[in-house]
Amino acid sequence: MDEFGWMSRRELLRAGAAGALAALLPGRLLWGDAANAAAKIWVFHGPDKTRLMNACLNVIDQNGGLGRNVRKLTLKVNAAWARTPRQGANTHPELVDAFLKGCRKRGVRDLVLPEHPCDRSEESFTQSGLQAVARENHARMLDLRKEKNAFIPRNIPRGKNLRRADVAREVLETDALVNLPVVKHHGAARMTAAMKNWMGSVHDRGAWHRNQLHQCIADFSTLVQPRWTILDATRVMLDWGPRGPTRNMKIPDLLILSRDPVAADAYASTLLSPRGPGDVRYLVIAGRMGLGETDVEKMSVKKIEVE
Repeated sequence: MDEFGWMSRRELLRAGAAGALAALLPGRLLWGDAANAAAKIWVFHGPDKTRLMNACLNVIDQNGGLGRNVRKLTLKVNAAWARTPRQGANTHPELVDAFLKGCRKRGVRDLVLPEHPCDRSEESFTQSGLQAVARENHARMLDLRKEKNAFIPRNIPRGKNLRRADVAREVLETDALVNLPVVKHHGAARMTAAMKNWMGSVHDRGAWHRNQLHQCIADFSTLVQPRWTILDATRVMLDWGPRGPTRNMKIPDLLILSRDPVAADAYASTLLSPRGPGDVRYLVIAGRMGLGETDVEKMSVKKIEVE
């Protein structure tokens, strides 16, 4: 383990030397302690985005996988903005490509990427590189503004300000739901990552801004519970979010994985502010509502160096 606490592939293999798991492909990492229920966060570091996602998928496999008999998987990326991958406003297409390919290898037949974009989908889906990746992997990328019967009305079970919303059918009707947003600055919410990414799955996103945005973000998280949250922190906009372009780009080269989206966001918030979750009001609210862990010191964080 190095001075920053990162474990190398060799150390990972030594830590979990179970023979049945030793024969892994290059770039796919063995995590010996993945079965530990207390391990809430995995943080993968490395410059190769395909290897990052393959390592992430391997940990998912060792912790219950995508679920049983998953034929349809809905992947909620961030594809809202007419920006290039380098500009960091959307989920990086190389990560999405590796994830979709991994799903195909795991037997998932129907892959769906729904998005209610802010910019025109003809621009945001193409400039982001995500439309091309979806087509290459025979996945359906949907502009929710154009789909018929795209939304289903739902009551928000513990909503205080947001008590009802029209939610994307593909988010509600699926065998497995995975959230794969980008981490970045947001002018109104301070940060956008997992919890706020669900605004791209509702019909009236403006209602959140009109009705105390931070509370609405927390409220909606009582309805939608993804099986896995994977945060793209390979590059992070530190200002002028959510659209950019930023004047200040950070390059952490990280993926953050958790079953707890609140914990994932809380950990990611430390990349934008020294105060971490205390500087993001919707995380403070989520902690008070008991929606997930917001105290980074209480998290079991496993750091994995992907070579």
